[in-house]
Amino acid sequence: MPKIVITGGPCAGKTTLIGMLGPELVERGKSVHVLEECATEVLAQGLTPDTCGSVLAFQRHVFDRQLKKEEALAALDDDVIVLLDRGLMDNAGYLPDDELDMLLAERGMTRADAYARYDAVIHLVTAAIGAEQYFSHATNEHRLEGVDEAVRVDEALVRGWSGHPNLQIIDNEGTFDDKLARAVAAVLKAAGIE
Repeated sequence: MPKIVITGGPCAGKTTLIGMLGPELVERGKSVHVLEECATEVLAQGLTPDTCGSVLAFQRHVFDRQLKKEEALAALDDDVIVLLDRGLMDNAGYLPDDELDMLLAERGMTRADAYARYDAVIHLVTAAIGAEQYFSHATNEHRLEGVDEAVRVDEALVRGWSGHPNLQIIDNEGTFDDKLARAVAAVLKAAGIE
C-alpha cells in the first residue's frame, strides 16, 4: 500500500491538492484513503500550545494522534493508495531538533524509522515564499501563522524531511494550477501510475 505524505508550509495548497487527487486516482481505477491532518483535529478540540502548557506538549498530542491513525491503516487492503495530510516528521516545523528527536525516542523511533513509514513525501512550498499575494487564512480557520512564521515553518519542514529518500519539493513557479499539476504528477509517479 503506497503511503504518500502531502506536506508543506501553511497556505501551500495541500487541501486543494488532496481534494483533486482522490477523484483523479479513483478515475484511474485506484482505491484511495485520505488521512486528515491531525494538528487541525487537535486544534478543533480546543487544544493549543497554550492550553497544553507548551509547544512540545501540544506536539505530543498531534504525534500520538498521527501514530494511532497510521496504525489503523494496517486494516486497509494492500492496493489502497494512502494520502496523508502531513506525516510524523511534520513536527519538525514546530519543534527544535532536540525536542523532535526526544519525541521520536520516547516512542522508540529514530528519524530513519519515521522516514521509512512513507513511500514518498511531496512538499508544497507555502505561498508565503514566492506567491505572497495569495497567502491567507481563508482555507484553514485554525491556521495560526503569519507570513514570516509560515516561511520559518516551511523551511523547518524541508529540513525535517530532508532525510527521506523520496522527498520532492514543489515550488511556486508559474501559476497555482501549474504547481498543482506538478504535484499531481509527482504523486502519480510515487504511486506507480504513469
